[in-house]
Amino acid sequence: MEKPTFTPIETIGRKGLIDRIASSFDRHDEGLIFGIGDDAAVLDTNRQGHPLLSSEIYAEGVDFDLTYTPMQHLGFKVISMAVSDICAMNGKPEFILLNLSLTNKISVEMVELFYEGVKRACEHYGVQLAGGDLGAAQAAMNVSVMVYGAAKQPVYRSGASAGDAICVTGDLGAASCGLMILLREKLHFDTTEETVLDPDLTPFEYVVRRQLVPEARIDCIKSLESADILPTSMSDITKGLSATLNEMMTASGTGCKIFEAALPVSPETRHTADELEKDIDTFVLYGGEDTELVFTLPEEDVKKFSELFKDFVVIGKVEEKSHGVKMQTAEGHLMTLT
Repeated sequence: MEKPTFTPIETIGRKGLIDRIASSFDRHDEGLIFGIGDDAAVLDTNRQGHPLLSSEIYAEGVDFDLTYTPMQHLGFKVISMAVSDICAMNGKPEFILLNLSLTNKISVEMVELFYEGVKRACEHYGVQLAGGDLGAAQAAMNVSVMVYGAAKQPVYRSGASAGDAICVTGDLGAASCGLMILLREKLHFDTTEETVLDPDLTPFEYVVRRQLVPEARIDCIKSLESADILPTSMSDITKGLSATLNEMMTASGTGCKIFEAALPVSPETRHTADELEKDIDTFVLYGGEDTELVFTLPEEDVKKFSELFKDFVVIGKVEEKSHGVKMQTAEGHLMTLT
């Protein structure tokens, strides 16, 4: 007898679904005295460091689209985005609380796939799912995530000083480029008589993966700790590089100058931008959803850090506040970033 592929949640009930989810996760582990299964999780927080709390909320049709987002990818992504907030404070994540509100178009099997992605992300980041809640929704699925972490020395958006180097991990623009590809394929599906959305995304695998399965840069945080280097300011780039730099410079009471030629962009992202007939800067500066980090370092720390951690580049320098937030284009012109 074939295993059902769509079991309505009502057939096993809320408690039955919670029990299925709980069976895949440890309820007692390092730092977790008691996890899923009671009214609240019990944590052992008698450890060094400053506690950090952050939360994220995702609404179907606004922040994600189940037409082209596999449930296991969504589970991985929501954890990655939450972890990225902790990394942006120079912290390491420890515990996750995860709440879902589900419509009747979501099956038991779909929820299990979602939590497969959650578990994979938790294992990847060394974080524990401590609990959460399940509820009903009328029209759209919603996900909320709360993450608890700790930082020996938190780093804020403020703190940059004139002369500091502005550094960026990885490459930029891929996530928003991948989203544009997925939206294009969905539009094609909606305007044709095709009954299954199954496009060949092989040429765009890199950018689509960066959109659907982003990875938070906890490796950079661990390397900063190993190098005994503390950035003067830091943030992640999920809102886009331009908006993030403006926030950081405003908080620090400074300006900055970055160089278009120095912005890290993968060949795959450039190829996709060309395919979409879009200016690459649209994705790099304003696209968002890149779980990369932007941070400032005194110049003497840049070389020291580069000897240990290779996946970052210097894109500019912090200036006095009167300079504003500017980018020098490849042609040598100065443009204001808004």
